[in-house]
Amino acid sequence: MTKTYAVELQDVVKQFGDVVAVNHVSLQIQDGEFFSLLGPSGCGKTTTLRMIAGFEMPTGGAIYIHGERQGYRPPNKRPVNTVFQNYALFPHMTVAENIAFGMEMQKIPKDEINRRVSEALDMVRLSNMASRKPKQLSGGQQQRIALARALVNRPKVLLLDEPLGALDLKLRKAMQIELKALQEEVGITFIYVTHDQEEALTMSDRIAVMNNGIVHQVGDPETIYEHPADRFVADFIGETNFIPVKIISLAPEIVVALGSGEQVVAGWAEEGLAVGDRAVLSIRPEKMDMLELNEVPKTPAHNTAYVKGKVTHLVYVGTDTRHTVTLGDGTEVVVRLQNMYIGEEPWELGEATIVTWNAAHARVLKE
Repeated sequence: MTKTYAVELQDVVKQFGDVVAVNHVSLQIQDGEFFSLLGPSGCGKTTTLRMIAGFEMPTGGAIYIHGERQGYRPPNKRPVNTVFQNYALFPHMTVAENIAFGMEMQKIPKDEINRRVSEALDMVRLSNMASRKPKQLSGGQQQRIALARALVNRPKVLLLDEPLGALDLKLRKAMQIELKALQEEVGITFIYVTHDQEEALTMSDRIAVMNNGIVHQVGDPETIYEHPADRFVADFIGETNFIPVKIISLAPEIVVALGSGEQVVAGWAEEGLAVGDRAVLSIRPEKMDMLELNEVPKTPAHNTAYVKGKVTHLVYVGTDTRHTVTLGDGTEVVVRLQNMYIGEEPWELGEATIVTWNAAHARVLKE
């Protein structure tokens, strides 16, 4: 190994009988990074986390933590701590006793325990809660105590398995910001499992998107959202329109034809596609705009698409309005337009329109 990562997975496989839960996964996670494993239920993200923690052993491949191969090392011998969704606090102990428990098992001197408990409580801003029992705390406070208990042991890596899953939406969003700020403050590596795309985008330095035990893409939030590597990533992260197309040209530029025969230019095409292939054009709803028929320039920009359609559905969602537009070939696309002005003239159902977008925002992906 030429470089030491906080955590490195090399061609890791995990099978349960005939089921392959993790399928040849390789990852390099940097020291001090907030790294998320994101995907739907059953995609292998929690199994991957449990193998890093030592609760599961890989069927094949190797796991390194700060350059040390973990092999069959048990969880208590690894330089990691894990925070679970249910917090796992001892209900009969006070907050301070919960945080101190692991250090007492390690026979750390009492004065040192008290000092570190106090520091941990200050870190999560709950220094006045030391004598309370878990049942006297809110869900968000319990989550912070679970974090303090994990951090007080000074792990090299903190593993978090959907720790905000039990919180209501408003508190969950607030805790996302707090958790990211805490990670930046303590400066240790966080590996975070979630199925919530917005949560991963909000907190992560980088994200690994998983499905069926396979990592489809690893990248920073902007790259994952703006430049999805394939249809699964585009579909799973946020909202995306998929327009069926046929590839006309891949060089010197990418040109595709819609079912209506209209041809448009795209900014990027997935590897493995060829001229004549059937594919889909992926465009985010907020990257599209709508024009009246007489607003199309007499000399349209070469890198801008202008496609005829008809407004078939409208949904007002406060910040913006979702416009469903049926294109000439019957394909429905969603266009999200921000509600900028009070009294602005809305589009009407059945009205003819031109849907437009910049080629840079359009990606050609395999069906």
